[in-house]
Amino acid sequence: MVLGVFCAVVVVPACGRQGSAGPSAPASSALVSSASASLSQDELYAEAERVYRALFELEEDAYAAGGAESLPLEMNQYVMQPFAGLEAQSLSQVASKGWRSQPGTRSWIAYVRRSPEITREDSVATLSVCVDSSQSPLVDANGAIVGGGYNAHVLFFKYDMDGSLKIYGSTSEAIDSCNGN
Repeated sequence: MVLGVFCAVVVVPACGRQGSAGPSAPASSALVSSASASLSQDELYAEAERVYRALFELEEDAYAAGGAESLPLEMNQYVMQPFAGLEAQSLSQVASKGWRSQPGTRSWIAYVRRSPEITREDSVATLSVCVDSSQSPLVDANGAIVGGGYNAHVLFFKYDMDGSLKIYGSTSEAIDSCNGN
């Protein structure tokens, strides 16, 4: 019942995982400090929302095309590990199973909310979003519905080594509705 932003279909169990910072942590931390200091909270969250909405459009295109064998290059400007790996896994699964968004439909973003009270190690911004794919389900090669509905996501952002704000982690769950959340 999961569609849209990452974690589609059966990849959901991996959605909340987060990787270690690895050997580049000191340089990354210094970059985050200088980059985040130059933006106000409003500017930071506006950039996080821009990144998310741009990624969402690329995801919609990828699902409509039947997934992808690997992460489309244009998505790299919006995601980093470990989230990029989950995104690639999800799109690869859709491609390998022959699934796609029901032709002529698109999921839509019901809401995007700033969620600074939700934090994760190294995150500089957090967004809570709800995607409605109830009218744009995933279908198999025979047109049978294999996924769709409403999905609540929490997205964690930080600065990549290139200074770009990117999604690096998430949680996701299927819900009954995007109303009242």
